[in-house]
Amino acid sequence: RRPPGDSTEWPYWVCAYANRQHSLNEELVKDPSKTSFFKAMQQARGILLILDSNATPFSRIWCAYEEYVALTSASAKLLDIATATDSAADVLTDGLTEAEEGIEGSGWAHRLQMLRQVAFPLEVLYKGLRPSLHKAEASEPIDKVRILNKIAGRDLAQLDETPFDDHDKYEEVNGCLAGKFAQAGWLKSVLDGSTRREGFIQALRSDPHRTSVILDLSMVDPHNGALADLGEALPLQIRTLQLNCASCVQLGDAGFAALASKLPSGLQHLQLNFFCCERLGDAGLAALVG
Repeated sequence: RRPPGDSTEWPYWVCAYANRQHSLNEELVKDPSKTSFFKAMQQARGILLILDSNATPFSRIWCAYEEYVALTSASAKLLDIATATDSAADVLTDGLTEAEEGIEGSGWAHRLQMLRQVAFPLEVLYKGLRPSLHKAEASEPIDKVRILNKIAGRDLAQLDETPFDDHDKYEEVNGCLAGKFAQAGWLKSVLDGSTRREGFIQALRSDPHRTSVILDLSMVDPHNGALADLGEALPLQIRTLQLNCASCVQLGDAGFAALASKLPSGLQHLQLNFFCCERLGDAGLAALVG
């Protein structure tokens, strides 16, 4: 959860301002976890990643390291992602905003979060579905070598060795980031028909740390194929699935049966709202409880 108190009073640590840009060598030691970057992240509750229209931070290795720390390290942090369109900010939040938390008991909090995140521009969302953070570059090549070796779990004596081209840890952080973008942009992808075309299914399914999926489909009135796509996208390790399908008049037995056939075996909590799902009959319900 976010820190208590007035959000306008929350402090931010900004690398470009906190470090002297003309003497960065004084900050960059061999071990990335001993730098001021890492120390600041350890003190922070979360990280704010600001993307331009080209998602440039995904191509910079120090940004990749910060995302790794936020998403996969033992001290995982909140990760909010922001961009701007026509002078307005759009934000994907890791959880609810301060205002949304204030109405969490009303049942509207997650719906407002999804409505807010639908405004996030698709062209930036798409770039987050296929990250290759291990291919990011650095102004100083040795920084990339050391960061990749640190992510791969090599010890201090090995940090200057040639890094692996591929590694499970690279895929872990790429998968976590892609999954975050996939869940946040899922409703928008249903609206514009890009769920399968743009890789939302693979991105969500490949998220290795996701344990819950919460979606309010009532805002987009999807067809049966959207439930089939969602079933295919569910990560095997999820324990909670919450879907609001209220007034989704296009959803019927075929859609719910397709979803039911793909529910992970380890699912522990399934919450579905069928209010006014006029085409849902006994066959669809039987598939869900069978």
